[in-house]
Amino acid sequence: MRRFTGRVDKENINPQLIRTNIQLAALLRTRRFNFKANDLFDLWTQKGIETRRDYKIYIGWSGMSSRTILSVQRAGKITILERGSSHILYQDAILKEEYNKFGIDFSIDNRVIEKELREYETCNYISIPSTFVKKSFIEQGVNPEKLVINPYGAGRIFEPERIQRTDGKFRVLYLGSLGIRKGLVYLFETLTQLDIPNEVLEAWFIGGISDELRPYIARYRKPQWTFHGHIPQHDLPHFINQCDVAVQPSLEEGLSMVIPQMLGCGVPVIASTNTGGADIIREGETGFIVPIRSPQAIAEKIMYLYENPERLADMKTAAAASVRNGFTWDDYGERYVSFLKKLV
Repeated sequence: MRRFTGRVDKENINPQLIRTNIQLAALLRTRRFNFKANDLFDLWTQKGIETRRDYKIYIGWSGMSSRTILSVQRAGKITILERGSSHILYQDAILKEEYNKFGIDFSIDNRVIEKELREYETCNYISIPSTFVKKSFIEQGVNPEKLVINPYGAGRIFEPERIQRTDGKFRVLYLGSLGIRKGLVYLFETLTQLDIPNEVLEAWFIGGISDELRPYIARYRKPQWTFHGHIPQHDLPHFINQCDVAVQPSLEEGLSMVIPQMLGCGVPVIASTNTGGADIIREGETGFIVPIRSPQAIAEKIMYLYENPERLADMKTAAAASVRNGFTWDDYGERYVSFLKKLV
């Protein structure tokens, strides 16, 4: 099977269950024609589903489903829209505000916004990953009865490893793409405030670096910071397990999918209110929730864990257990199946 991603899949998904439009896959991979590619996918899906009646529920991704939703509803079927981020108007506003702070023009294509708003209006249900997302939808006037929260999970590979660390380092981890949206500049400022000796403190950054962030890396970077770049999914646990605490300072995410991964490896997570992490992180037990744009709040939590190693050890144990008890991908799937069964 021809691949359009660098990821090596090890889940053994039956390829007979997957249909791919090669031309559309290539167009989507370029990321230069987002609206056009998404709209063409919608047309392709609409054409395919109009020839079928052997289904009861259609689940489509936001921004790629408005035409298909209408066809499905004409056939008397149920429609569920998957939205992985906050309401698109909230998303557009907060990111526009944030990028403007750094002198960068930002806006979501109006055609994308209009298409998503039509989807929100016409679908029967919207599947979302967090209470943060739900709040953004309700603030924009969407009927709460449409909204179904189902937090994302972590794969079974994300679990603690028996690594004997003798280096004496206190290591802070950031995992994910590195850009303005992710709040990395605030994390950089945090790391410069910490009262931890340079020979002890280390910071690891795992993920691809956007061009917009490179000037800020050059400005803030310290010798004890390591940028690992992209690491394949199945190699991540080994890196995560070598860290003490993780930080996710994003300005906007539906639910940062790396949060359950890091928790699953036994690493407490300090996450902003806008990551969706509050639905997974137990405050003071498996991590902390802090305001967006607050280096001081992040620094306070990191210092607390550094100065209280016994408490940190307890939180590591609790973090790993919390994922095993409700936030694996199996748990996500079981919640979804339960909801679907209620509908039919």
